[in-house]
Amino acid sequence: MKIAICDDDAGEIEQLRNSILTYTHKHEIREFLSAAVFLQRLYDGEQFDLLFLDIQMPDADGWEIARRLKQAKHKVFIAMVSVRGEYIYDCFDRVDWFAPKPVAREKVWQILNSAQARLFPMVFEFPTDMVTIALTAPEIMYVEVRRNTLCVHAVSGCYELRMPLKKAKELLQDHPQFVQSHSSFIINLDHYSGMKESYIVLKNMEEIKLSRSYRNSFFAALSKYIRGD
Repeated sequence: MKIAICDDDAGEIEQLRNSILTYTHKHEIREFLSAAVFLQRLYDGEQFDLLFLDIQMPDADGWEIARRLKQAKHKVFIAMVSVRGEYIYDCFDRVDWFAPKPVAREKVWQILNSAQARLFPMVFEFPTDMVTIALTAPEIMYVEVRRNTLCVHAVSGCYELRMPLKKAKELLQDHPQFVQSHSSFIINLDHYSGMKESYIVLKNMEEIKLSRSYRNSFFAALSKYIRGD
């Protein structure tokens, strides 16, 4: 990935850079002590995959920069960093991640993993009698079993195939955003919107049953997902 670090504190930049390099040397890193210089690079056409962005800088407001990037539909994963931890309650609809300073090395690694998965998602292959259905993680909203038929509900439509839910669970098990909510359902937390009594409401307003036997494990997984653990 091509990574930008925009922070007026050179020490914070160095710490983030070292944390990235202890994880892998394959990423390209650009450092900006000035938000104005960073924005000029964007206006000149330079693209970044991941941005570590300080909220409070002398020449810019990090929130405003994030807003402008989202409005311009830049496909950049924004990790906001700040010494003020209370900002976490304001960040969910504006940026992709929030991390209080100083950002622990393990937290930087989690951000790298999350950005990699979001920007370059793994493709899941579901074999059928005729063709193999290939879907990325963000495309899958939930998986449902109906008698002997597995229904993969994706953004592009519903795909039916002969596969037990157990097999689908094994296919998705290394990806913590996929959580079982019922003996017949596995949902993608990327599409989670909220709760309505004993139902999970997805962003497309579909409601998925949350059974009592999966309630505790579901909320534990949801809490970890929200915290970014």
